[in-house]
Amino acid sequence: MMRKGMAPLRRNNTGIQHVFYVYLSISVAYSYNIDLEHPLVFSGPNSSFFGYSVLEHYHDNTRWVIVGAPKANSTYSSSVHSPGAVYKCRVHSNPERRCTEMDLGRGNRPRESCGKTCQGDRDDEWMGVSLARQDKANGKILACAHRWKNVFYENEHILPHGYCSIIPPTLQGRTKPLIPCYEDYKRKYGEEHGSCQAGIAGVFTEELVVMGAPGSYYWTGTIKVYNLTSDSFSSPNKEDVDSHRYSYLGYAVTAGHFSSPNLIDIAAGAPQHSGSGKVYIFKIDGASLVKSFQASGKMV
Repeated sequence: MMRKGMAPLRRNNTGIQHVFYVYLSISVAYSYNIDLEHPLVFSGPNSSFFGYSVLEHYHDNTRWVIVGAPKANSTYSSSVHSPGAVYKCRVHSNPERRCTEMDLGRGNRPRESCGKTCQGDRDDEWMGVSLARQDKANGKILACAHRWKNVFYENEHILPHGYCSIIPPTLQGRTKPLIPCYEDYKRKYGEEHGSCQAGIAGVFTEELVVMGAPGSYYWTGTIKVYNLTSDSFSSPNKEDVDSHRYSYLGYAVTAGHFSSPNLIDIAAGAPQHSGSGKVYIFKIDGASLVKSFQASGKMV
């Protein structure tokens, strides 16, 4: 709504009077109430961190709330110590407000072979630390466990690579594993991707899985982007990222049309860079993420 007001007459040194008009813009705001007296409440196991991550999901005319509980014990992995779990809670036709743990198809194996020099350890892996959904109808779901470890080289070289699962839209059936930081015969903790902890943050677009890996390069951090169509990974060019240790690049990630409505770019935060933080935006160029923008935080 616009209102027009007339200011007092002003006389300049020529004796001519001018009329000044002031235009006031009044915007209309709408509000709504949240029903605090009749909430829909879902609960999980004690001390499980149930609700550490949450996600809305819709499939086959059914609405769900997907909930991460990264400190939970798992019904499907009873021999694993507190691996974490992901629950599905049906929103309608659920009078008991019951949530059911999802079977991610990993079985009851605390140790599992995952490569030539990889022996996976699922104890305290924090499954459900992050959740993301493919942004389309009948989208798939990404669930990550950033503390999943490769213990192939035994105790002095435990490597917390991080592990993610791609879950079908039906919330059942075979899942696809992603271990984006694993490389054969790489054994050093901290150096390169030995302690990357991929999946502490994640985003799922129609074609791309974006996983933050803040522990890579002695906690300089990085991002791992998996392309579903090409079955390939992309990472930032090392020369595009300031190599400050303990910057934690990848602690937060997102994706969007930052440079063009036809291209998906990746944004990632490095909250400890130089003590004030930094944000990067990357364009995808094959196997490389090329920096297109950066902004630094300010000391408070």
